[in-house]
Parts: sequence; structure tokens; C-alpha cells
Amino acid sequence: MPNVLLMIPPGVEPCRSRDQAIASAQRLGGTLIALIVLDPAETARVASSLDSAFIGDRVSDRVVEVLTREARTRAEALVRSLGEQVAKAGVRFTSLIEEGDPGTICARVMRTHDVGAAVLVAEKRSWLSRLLSRGADVRLPALAGCEVRVVEED
Repeated sequence: MPNVLLMIPPGVEPCRSRDQAIASAQRLGGTLIALIVLDPAETARVASSLDSAFIGDRVSDRVVEVLTREARTRAEALVRSLGEQVAKAGVRFTSLIEEGDPGTICARVMRTHDVGAAVLVAEKRSWLSRLLSRGADVRLPALAGCEVRVVEED
């Protein structure tokens, strides 16, 4: 029985994408797998920008730990809430919170969890931003060997 992957970027509350993933899981009769990938490179980039604001002090190492812990706490709260909503729809639910490169992790989860359909949550961006910086929502459909939908959330 094929499963449905719902890939959620950190800090985004899925609504339309959640509903589409639930409908796909009901149609396929599989489990909805919610995946949140915490990207350490992105956290380090944000933290290092603070070093330039504090002349002589390197604060980024301390900030990375705090940001990582905060992102994990928010991700855990989101999957708990999502699990309750999915259970109300009568769909089996599994959550994964991992750290690393989103493209690599998503491709691995698709291979190892018998994913038949994927719903990728994308943050709304301008056309220029999409052109200049190709996000995981642009790269991942090419990696998948299954039905992939990209849903923009506000």
C-alpha cells in the first residue's frame, strides 16, 4: 500500500497541503508521513550573520545551538498537532524530524517508505526569488519516482 509524504519546511503551518495529503492518503489507503527537515547549514548561515553585528565577539556558535533547539521544539509541536488532525480523518500517521540536506533526506524517505505520492509544502515566493534561488520545491519533483504536488502556503 503506497504511502503519502507531506514535506514541511520549518516554520510553515500546512493547511491546504495538509488537506491534500490527507485526501491522497485516504485515496491510496496508505499512511501519511509528515517530514520536517531542519537544515543545519541554513541555521549556521542565520547565526553567522549575527557575528558582524557584534564586533569582536563570535556569537554564532552559541546562537546555532539555541536556534536548533527552538526549531526542533516548534517542529515537534507541529507534528503533534498535525497527527491529531490526521487521526480525526481516520488516516494512519507517522512523523519524521531530521537534520541535514532537505533534498537528500526527502529522496531517501521516498525510497525507504514506499511513497506513492508526495505533497511538498512551499513558501510563497516572488517569481524573481524562484528564478534566482531554486528551492527544494523546484528540485525535488525531478528526484521522485511518484506523483508529486507542490502546494504554496501563505
